[in-house]
Amino acid sequence: MTLTTNEQLSQLLAAYDLDRPQPTFLRHNENRTYRVQDAGGRSYLLRIHDPYVPEMKGLQHRYDGILAELEMLEQRGARSDEEVQVPVRSRAGELVTTFEERGQTLNVSLLTWLDGRDLQKEDLYGEDMVGKLGGELAKLHAFFAEYAAPGMEARPHQGRAYNDRLAGVIRSGVATGLFTAEDADTVEETLRLVNDRLAGRGGEFGTDLIHGDIGLNNAIVTEDGGVRLIDFGFYGRGYRLTDVAMGAMMLPSDRRELFLAAYAGGKKWTEEELREIDGFMLVAILGYYVFQFGNVRMHEWMRERMPMLCADKCRPFLAGEQMLERIAF
Repeated sequence: MTLTTNEQLSQLLAAYDLDRPQPTFLRHNENRTYRVQDAGGRSYLLRIHDPYVPEMKGLQHRYDGILAELEMLEQRGARSDEEVQVPVRSRAGELVTTFEERGQTLNVSLLTWLDGRDLQKEDLYGEDMVGKLGGELAKLHAFFAEYAAPGMEARPHQGRAYNDRLAGVIRSGVATGLFTAEDADTVEETLRLVNDRLAGRGGEFGTDLIHGDIGLNNAIVTEDGGVRLIDFGFYGRGYRLTDVAMGAMMLPSDRRELFLAAYAGGKKWTEEELREIDGFMLVAILGYYVFQFGNVRMHEWMRERMPMLCADKCRPFLAGEQMLERIAF
């Protein structure tokens, strides 16, 4: 469902101090998004927090969850010596505004626009770009380590409880014929091993703040050739190596060591850390399956690929094989 009238958009944008803003629809996936350009040529990103598939709605779409994300982005912008995407407050000083549409209250936010282009797979064959990606993630995690994050109870998390939930959702697909019982067993064993390795660290929700959705669609190459991470819709608690694993999966296998070195700044990785990254790669893939679970258009894709995921990746992982260079998504 997209907004049906320009009048509604004009009413939304009137809450902000913009000069004759003109919105252009971008996409409707996790949110409805619009690029907004004002009379002075400045651009912004308007987000209406209303997912295309209702089952995708989560904590990140609720008022308190959005507020926590925007407060973090505002602080990140204030502390960064580089241009990053930051929220724009309304005329009333609010980070989150609301409006009524078809009997429901929807949350709205406005961000600055970061000029650049989407990061492409082809970019990641170059050592320079791989190094920049690793360095950008390291800077983000350094900020997170210093940030006293409010509102985390209102944000998604990717800790041990999250992994348990993934296993439960996959198991529920057996009754509908989406997955086999054997594959659901393999997924449960895989996630149990991941959680066993995390035992005693971070309780149910994790030790760190994380981006939570590192991927090509959430990274851009800026006009000066830098790399910036964007779209913090899954920002919350978890384990920093989850982000590292997602970043590594973006890369050709022969560039992953370079990425890890750039992220670590020369620090040696332990064998334990590398095996945790293996597990978090599989968690990231399974998390995507669960995120799309309510989207029937993806069911055939999942039905076809789950047996291959279990046979080619989960079972070798359970057998103790190293997966860092084998897993792609």
